[in-house]
Amino acid sequence: MTAGGATHLDSARGWVSACGAALSVMAAFGTIYSFNAFAKSMSEEFGTGHGPISLVFGITVFLFFGSAVVSGRFYDRFGIAPLLIVGGSMFCGGLFAMSHVSVLWHGYVLFGVGLGFGGGIFNAPLFALTAMWFARHRAVAQGLVATGSGLGVVLFAPLAQWLLEIYGWRGGMRVLAVLSAGIFAAALFMIKRPPKMEMGDPQRHRALVVRSVPFWQMAVSGVFFTAAVIGSLGSVVTFAQDDGLPARAAVALLTVIGFASVVGRMALTSMARPLGSVRLLKIAFFGLPVAFAVWFATTRVGGLEAKFVLLIVFASILGVSYGGFVALLGDVTAHLFGLAGIGAVMGLLFFSAGTGALIGPPLMGFTADATGGIGLSIAIAGVIAAVGVAVLLPMTRHPVPLPTYIGPPGAPPPPRPAPLAAEVPRPLVPQPSAAAPLAAPSSRPLAPRPLAAGGPNGKPAVPMIRPVDDPVTADPSLAPTTADPLLLSAPLRGAPPEVFWPLPADGAAQRNGLETPDLVVDVADEERDEARRN
Repeated sequence: MTAGGATHLDSARGWVSACGAALSVMAAFGTIYSFNAFAKSMSEEFGTGHGPISLVFGITVFLFFGSAVVSGRFYDRFGIAPLLIVGGSMFCGGLFAMSHVSVLWHGYVLFGVGLGFGGGIFNAPLFALTAMWFARHRAVAQGLVATGSGLGVVLFAPLAQWLLEIYGWRGGMRVLAVLSAGIFAAALFMIKRPPKMEMGDPQRHRALVVRSVPFWQMAVSGVFFTAAVIGSLGSVVTFAQDDGLPARAAVALLTVIGFASVVGRMALTSMARPLGSVRLLKIAFFGLPVAFAVWFATTRVGGLEAKFVLLIVFASILGVSYGGFVALLGDVTAHLFGLAGIGAVMGLLFFSAGTGALIGPPLMGFTADATGGIGLSIAIAGVIAAVGVAVLLPMTRHPVPLPTYIGPPGAPPPPRPAPLAAEVPRPLVPQPSAAAPLAAPSSRPLAPRPLAAGGPNGKPAVPMIRPVDDPVTADPSLAPTTADPLLLSAPLRGAPPEVFWPLPADGAAQRNGLETPDLVVDVADEERDEARRN
């Protein structure tokens, strides 16, 4: 890190930058999620069902998160200002152009590429920038930025409904485009580049991160999380209207989700230091299956009042879980993998989340069209959320011990695993020493070595196969000798007897291609045996 850079961490300048990032996130998320207020009117104008309309929302959110795979690297290289200028222009231009489409598939391109890719260029880098501005209060600052998305839903959803009633969905999108442009311009003057830090080799660090198990646990669970959450956010208003709720009451559910997400973001991030961000991230994810169970129960309730109360409970649980997870994601990423190349690392995680966003809304929308009801779609979303919880629960709570790990100043380094002493198996045959390396095996045949009589029970001893001394494999530290041509080679000298399998004399001779050796037999023993036979 540069000299004096540590004094700027957790400073007032950092908090101003975090507030500017929160404003940008508020405008981006609020505008994109306001699409749900316009969805019903668009469906009626274009004569489509839930599926085609939800596909517009799915493509947009997919590109919004998926573009982070390149925006993270752009941020590491160029900083945030060029990304906010280019991305904000695409965002507002795509929204304005969407208000003039005459066929729905134009919306896939204009709304999807403009708002999705344009907003995604600066979304993930804003979280990475905030993480590098703070050390002690990093989790709270990340929660502040993530709160922007909740505030966007709280403010923009009723605003979009009001604009829809006055100007229609086309005029409402034009007003939101102008409003978003003003917010992006203000945020551009507030956001400053964080202090420079010595990051070593970010590319090598990123390569090591993507090979770690915790990274893939976060990436895969992010797919299931986003598929369930974005699928529900893209369909909760239309599903509630199909279930009998008035339009304003249905849109109010988005406001409840947004407000609850703000509470979840601030509450969970404030407890990150005493309880740990990773533990809270798992708790936040665990709330999703509970929320979908409550939502499914609303389909079995007849009265609108009871149904609306259960939908408020569902929206509250969903908002707290969704808001807490998103707010803690940046802090958990920095905690587990460090700050080196954090923009690219978070970009990869956002890309995996975008994959789930492409799956969830169309899956729930087309399932509702095919079945004529919403029950099966809600049940599928609940199962997806439960699978994601099962993937994330085993993830470690400690920093990944990478050699390129760089944490904030003053933070302890990740623990290094103690090297395990490898158990050396006891060789049956003694190994060659460094002074006498084992050379290639000799091609010379093995020769039988006759042993003197006197085996057990007075029987002749069985000859053993012993290797002939080979000048290639012999111990060079010993002087060569020709006194005994049957000396052992260096690697086998001193080997236990069981290494050399005993063979009968005729078998040994047959294997070695030699004549059967004569055994040395005691004459006295021969005479005694002859006397016994007679």
